[in-house]
Amino acid sequence: MQTVEKIRKQFILDPVKIEMVKRITHADTETEAVNRALDMVIANEKIEKALAAIKGKGTIRDVYRRVSV
Repeated sequence: MQTVEKIRKQFILDPVKIEMVKRITHADTETEAVNRALDMVIANEKIEKALAAIKGKGTIRDVYRRVSV
């Protein structure tokens, strides 16, 4: 199994936002919440790039207007 290097960072964050992210992601800790939120942002970027790549090549409609090309 691949080992992932982790680094320690210090941020000043809004505690209300952290609690909201914890609830949304069902995270037990603040660190887990931030990691899950980062994973979601990365996944969304990949989805948007994939949608942009296939835009206009079929009958898929961007009904949510998430991709701006």
